[in-house]
Amino acid sequence: MNLAKNDLKKIVEISKIIKQSKTFFIAGHIKPDCDSIGSALALASVLNRLGKKAYVYCVDEVPDFLKFLKGSNEIKKSAKKTDVFDCAIILESINFSRMGDIITPYQSKKVINIDHHLTYTNFGTVNYIVPSSSSVAELVLSILDYMKIKLIRSEAENLYTGILTDTGRFQQINTTPNSHIACAKLMEYGIDVNEIYKKIYEKGSINALKLQGIALCGIKTILDDSVSYIVLTKDMFKKSGAKDNEGSGIINYTLRIEGVKVGCIFKEIDEKTTKVNCRSVRSFDVLEVVGRFGGGGHKNAAGCTIKEGINASIKIISSV
Repeated sequence: MNLAKNDLKKIVEISKIIKQSKTFFIAGHIKPDCDSIGSALALASVLNRLGKKAYVYCVDEVPDFLKFLKGSNEIKKSAKKTDVFDCAIILESINFSRMGDIITPYQSKKVINIDHHLTYTNFGTVNYIVPSSSSVAELVLSILDYMKIKLIRSEAENLYTGILTDTGRFQQINTTPNSHIACAKLMEYGIDVNEIYKKIYEKGSINALKLQGIALCGIKTILDDSVSYIVLTKDMFKKSGAKDNEGSGIINYTLRIEGVKVGCIFKEIDEKTTKVNCRSVRSFDVLEVVGRFGGGGHKNAAGCTIKEGINASIKIISSV
């Protein structure tokens, strides 16, 4: 795996902090995805095998389709106000609030900030930020490789899951030679990549499938059919019986329409709040669009929250 000189310097610093620390707080962002959860669980497992005490925290429930990841049943909701850690490892979170305020900066002696988003802040003792990386999992593996740590199968599965999903099954622009090299290394630990794929993309609840059907019936195109969008309302979730976190994959259908360059999901949070997620083809920068509303992410995959209802939010985004 090729590393830039500055990246190697960061990894060396991180390695020293890990070796010197005994207790670890590990967390990613709210509304966890495969990359943040898989990376956090893999890190915690490695550190605990090294004789340290590492705990993973997440304020929100882990999606059902990710509960096959080893360690997911041991995730804690929040650190106690009296807890103090030698090191906090924060994954793809722009700040402490992005984790859901489950710990304060004063509860950890050192902070390792690992991220691959273009929107980031240097709030850590060490900030390992590589926007060209496909995923946090890829960055975590680079650290463990430098430290010459041999993984066990479950750790490799967790990291592979992060890379697989954050590259959109290796179809998105963020898929690089390093992504495939990382996955090849992980496969050497005997992981079943076909089974992982099935658990994530081919298995799910009947209610999630019902939600998908309801949502796809309402797909629309605008701006000379160059933009498609799908609406997810609270009523749709109620009718289908799907859980709040079971609608994330529906956005992948928005770019399947011939001629569409941008696809969006407008999800109703309440009457005056809408969560917007966008995907785009290679040439179109959706991060620039959602960035105007305080959003973040990547050039071809980004999101934001707009303090308006769904219809108003659609008009706002389409007018940019």
